[in-house]
Amino acid sequence: MKRVLAVLLLGIISLTSLTGFARIEQQGSLFNYRITVPVFSMLINGQEVGTVKSPAKGLAVYDRVVEKLMNSYSDEVFIDADVVFREQKLHYGPISSEKDLAQAIEQAIVVKTNAYALVINGEKVCYVKDTEIVQQALDELKDAQTQKIQDKENSELQETHIKEDITYQTEAVAVSQLVDKQKLMTILTQGTEEVQEYEVKEGDTLWSIAKAFKIPFSVLEEANADRDTDDLHPGDKVKLTVEKQLVTVVAPEKQKETKEIPFETEVREDNALLRGKTKVLNEGKKGKKEITYLVTTENGKEIAREVVEEKIIEEPVKRVEVKGTKVPPPPPSRSKSKSSSSTGAVLGSAKGSDVVAYAKQFLGTRYVYGANGPNAFDCSGFTCYVFRKFGINLPRRSIDQRYVGVAVSKSNLAPGDLVCFGSPGHVGIYIGNGQFIHASSGSRKRVVIDNLSSSYYQKRYVCARRVLK
Repeated sequence: MKRVLAVLLLGIISLTSLTGFARIEQQGSLFNYRITVPVFSMLINGQEVGTVKSPAKGLAVYDRVVEKLMNSYSDEVFIDADVVFREQKLHYGPISSEKDLAQAIEQAIVVKTNAYALVINGEKVCYVKDTEIVQQALDELKDAQTQKIQDKENSELQETHIKEDITYQTEAVAVSQLVDKQKLMTILTQGTEEVQEYEVKEGDTLWSIAKAFKIPFSVLEEANADRDTDDLHPGDKVKLTVEKQLVTVVAPEKQKETKEIPFETEVREDNALLRGKTKVLNEGKKGKKEITYLVTTENGKEIAREVVEEKIIEEPVKRVEVKGTKVPPPPPSRSKSKSSSSTGAVLGSAKGSDVVAYAKQFLGTRYVYGANGPNAFDCSGFTCYVFRKFGINLPRRSIDQRYVGVAVSKSNLAPGDLVCFGSPGHVGIYIGNGQFIHASSGSRKRVVIDNLSSSYYQKRYVCARRVLK
């Protein structure tokens, strides 16, 4: 009987060593035998990774996992882990196998390395293995802008630089947090590692997409500024995030441009030439100058332009005109005018208000150089046509109309007076209240009403002539 009990006890001990506990029951007996052996929960950084019979067993597996991980990295790394074992007095589950325990340990521990936090204008952006990666990325961004400028004609690049303040902080971080150069370039140019996109479905509009994703419409519109969002089709891709470049490449460049220099016109008087006649002594010629600008761009967009140098390449040649001052003899059938400022022109008896009313009928009529009316006029063609209605024949050229009738001061203008301008020659009809009607050769190219007090016509005003009695 003792021998059987000894064998039985030996079996209990063996079972206990395998399972952590044993339960022996004898049929018909009033007692149970329960023998327990403590087990341990293994925790890494507060996370339970398995159950082991002893801390030594768990640490042995842990050491093998750590050694394997350390050998898998070429760079210097370290494990930052807090390993704790908690004894469990009663445990009814299985003991973790070495394979399961090793996998759980590998997932729980964090492999770290000493790295650099890239800081832009005081804000951490990402982590890199070394600062050389950042410098290479910044150089590539600068090279891209440099190439654009070098491809231009008449442009000379100055030294490029990064506008933002770039600094670094050394930190111990998980290896998984490090970014390579490719990811770094994406972050620097887009503000994020990945731009989210949405595939357009049937019936989608930019408004409905903005509402569905709770994105302000203006933000969504800005994110897709490179495409026509009014014409979306199923399958199109719509960006849901705005790409924001974190660094700004400032690229100053010198640009050269050649511009024309207008020539001046000198008018000389000649008493041997009849009044109303002109003669060109020198046609005049435009000059040329080279202007150098300092143009500043940020990420390819121009933000400033200033002139740093102007150089005359070819001086302009002055135009010289001669105008006659000789008073022509009066027509044989009429006596000489008593006015010292009169010419051989006939003074009409029509009223100025009649002339003005008739002239206004042609408001809006097209300006065509050399046209005599009534469907189109140039400036002197218009005045000739209007006054011919009242029996007054004016010279065809505007410069000749400066000498018809009698001179009148600007302060004594009356409706129906001719108002004459220079540079280039121009003529119109005064209508009162400081205004005149004329066939404008400017951007409007129509018969229009303008004000003599405007700076443009004040500078060009030459004289006024009265051809009505």
